[in-house]
Amino acid sequence: MSDSTLNTDPVPSPTEVMARFGQEVLNDKNVDAIDEIAAEDFVDLDPVPGQGSGREGLKEFLATVAFPAFPDQQWVTEEQITSGEKVCPASPGTAPTKAPSWGSRPPADRSP
Repeated sequence: MSDSTLNTDPVPSPTEVMARFGQEVLNDKNVDAIDEIAAEDFVDLDPVPGQGSGREGLKEFLATVAFPAFPDQQWVTEEQITSGEKVCPASPGTAPTKAPSWGSRPPADRSP
């Protein structure tokens, strides 16, 4: 990385925040990092059905639904669009389902 692309601002850019969220929370499965990454008044604009509100709702969903269902999934950003404070990553992923999630059972639990 060249010196001209380094962020010297003490406040991380939205792109840096997304990268940290992807690595620390989604890949390392560290939901406590959400308290450092997301604002106290965090609002998930596209929550999954049944997800509680705010940071606590996201943490609970990840810890009790997403991570148990997809323990091997890794966040990989293939491309990303950033406009001001808005970041939209394209992060396709595949992982075998290991626990019930969103109304479906893991493959081993399914009857033919």
